[in-house]
Amino acid sequence: MNHQPHTQMAGKPGVASDSAIQLRSPAKINVFLEVHGVRGDGFHELETVMLRTSLHDVLRFEATTSEDVTLRLADYSSPTLAEVFPLDGSNLILRAAHALRDHTQTRQGAAITVNKRIPAEAGLAGGSSNAATTLLGLNRLWGLNLPKQTLHDIAALLGSDINFFVEDCCAAVCSGRGERVVPIQPSGCFHFVAVRPTSGNSTPEVFRQLSIPGIAERRDVRRAVAAVQSGSIATLQDAAFNRLTPAAMQLNPQMAELMLAMGQITERTVFMSGSGSTCFVIARNAREAGRLKARLQHLNCRWLPAFKVQ
Repeated sequence: MNHQPHTQMAGKPGVASDSAIQLRSPAKINVFLEVHGVRGDGFHELETVMLRTSLHDVLRFEATTSEDVTLRLADYSSPTLAEVFPLDGSNLILRAAHALRDHTQTRQGAAITVNKRIPAEAGLAGGSSNAATTLLGLNRLWGLNLPKQTLHDIAALLGSDINFFVEDCCAAVCSGRGERVVPIQPSGCFHFVAVRPTSGNSTPEVFRQLSIPGIAERRDVRRAVAAVQSGSIATLQDAAFNRLTPAAMQLNPQMAELMLAMGQITERTVFMSGSGSTCFVIARNAREAGRLKARLQHLNCRWLPAFKVQ
């Protein structure tokens, strides 16, 4: 099935007005993540298979007569969200907007509104996705017409994972610190049920806790790639892997307990996305995902979605 990323949400599908554009900003899930060592720049050399999911934030970009770029939340009723989602210059959305302005020397402004659905510190790259969506959205809103490679160059300066969303593909093998993206085409549809504990994970802390594997211990990405390309749920169950899981479990005992409980309830292997704290199981189809979600409802967690990749 075809899944069109960044769907236009207002007016006619796929068409933006001159004054406003509304785009989906999708979450990713890692079904494979290996760490090959520490780079000269201090980042870790990664090899990971990322899938774009149906879970998404929504970003609205409106043209303004001012040169300012402003950011607001669509939902001000959640004090918890306001605490973890800063609206100042530290937010990747504003950093991406200003990086785009600096590169092009445009003085155009924009009012950006975020409807936040992807949780923070969850290993789902909500912030990175928002940054990429900002580059794509403002490139259109401001009529800059920058090619994708230029957006990739800007994204690589802002942080890891952003390039995956700039590439705008359903799945990819990402390497380096995440900035090198090779798209792969999934076959069929994958369904996941995810749980995020009440406590999140700090990515730098997880990497500091990590024991770098030797060459003989490293997992090969090719089986995970083949599973995604073939659409084989059974092969993906066997090939899915995340080198960061033991380190994250040590740092977040609540996540470790949650993974154990999920495994006992669902009777299948539980995986972690990114540096956590989102844990997930792979379902055979949408109906089974619904059943598994119902069985996990009583767990002590902040967030329990079922979502798909297709």
